[in-house]
Amino acid sequence: MIAAVVMCGGRGSRMQQQQQQQQQGGIEKPLLKVEGIAMVERVISALADSNRFDRIVAAISPYTQKTNEFLKSKGIETIETAGEGYSQDLSRLLSKLRPQKVVAVPGDIPLLNSQIVNEILNNIIDDDDDRQEQEPAISIILEKGFVEEIGVKPSIVLMNQYCHSGITIFNTMAVGTEPVKERYIVMNRKEIALNVNTKEELELAKKLLV
Repeated sequence: MIAAVVMCGGRGSRMQQQQQQQQQGGIEKPLLKVEGIAMVERVISALADSNRFDRIVAAISPYTQKTNEFLKSKGIETIETAGEGYSQDLSRLLSKLRPQKVVAVPGDIPLLNSQIVNEILNNIIDDDDDRQEQEPAISIILEKGFVEEIGVKPSIVLMNQYCHSGITIFNTMAVGTEPVKERYIVMNRKEIALNVNTKEELELAKKLLV
């Protein structure tokens, strides 16, 4: 069984600061729209349309209660986390979802589509099955040069040359209490290159959605 968890419980601090500076009403980041559709709804639709998951869950927090209400109105299952931070919230979620394999996906990658979701899962499934059973996590990364070429400013850089997409598949039975060791698969795709954290990145998402 494979479950998908959409992470949308963050504070969205950078976006909130920009909204306050421009004296705009604060909209929770997952609900910001790209071409008329909320980012989190775009991500969930991409996962659902792939027809690869037994369960799709959205992780919300006290900071994203309007997102929670919106998702429930759409019939999407939600699990509330403490909103203490991405790693802490994810760790508790994984313990609740055992013994499933879990694909964690950020709720702020609005370019994601079902074709890319299938490509990611096919890449992972094509790997050696015995090896997978021993690995707690496999993450999708991109080359830093590719990300910058399409106009995205990387926020997290690994080994000075890669950017994390935020998409990771976890084997919950192999995840312990110690920090999770990831294996990386490189996939240079614009659909997973942009995590929207600022107004400028939201505008870039709209341009790249063609």
